[in-house]
Amino acid sequence: MTETTGFDAFADVQRLIVVAAHPDDLETICGGAIALLARRGVQIFSVNCTLGDIGTQDRTTTRSALATARRQETEEAAAILGVQQVHCLDRHDGELVADLELRAQIARLYRITQADTLLTFDPFWPGQIHPDHRAAGQAAIDAYMPSKMPLYRPEQLREPGAGLGALQRVFLFSTDREPDVFVDVGSVYETKLAACLAHRSQFPNGLESLEWLQGMDEERGKTLGVARAESFRRMSVW
Repeated sequence: MTETTGFDAFADVQRLIVVAAHPDDLETICGGAIALLARRGVQIFSVNCTLGDIGTQDRTTTRSALATARRQETEEAAAILGVQQVHCLDRHDGELVADLELRAQIARLYRITQADTLLTFDPFWPGQIHPDHRAAGQAAIDAYMPSKMPLYRPEQLREPGAGLGALQRVFLFSTDREPDVFVDVGSVYETKLAACLAHRSQFPNGLESLEWLQGMDEERGKTLGVARAESFRRMSVW
């Protein structure tokens, strides 16, 4: 059985970058851990690879209008959680591919944020059926090594504050592949829910729209014997 640990797995984190696929991924999957880290003074950078511009059943809207709304919702949610900066890589929702340019875009963000820790989707879990989720996680991991190499996209290193990638640790989320970090998020759960509800285009019925999420977090909490938890899998890097 995999040995598990709790919030102390993040004890050395000072600058965290979260690479997700869509607006609301961060809030629903790891919003509690983010709120806890923000309270501790960690600098947090959020990356959404796509605009989230097909995430609706409303046929009367347009992709551009939805993208604009979701960008505003993301900024509101970031303020609630304590995220310092939000970056959107402007790819179209449902069309994300872990190509060389996406890798370069993410490597650039590792360099200019000087993040020491990455949170992203587990692209290796067979249950990761959303192709955008798999692509975001794969590109985030693929960008790790080149970001540390001085001859890779050297123009990025001339940007203000940029340096070679400084990632020291990676945690994968949205996985049932033996997660080994479980974080009790009970003390910040109202904050997590408030950040999720900022995404009005996704959760129009308020807390009723989030019953599935609360059930999932309650199930994870059973591992720790707490009301609600979030889970991650540590990935070895060097």
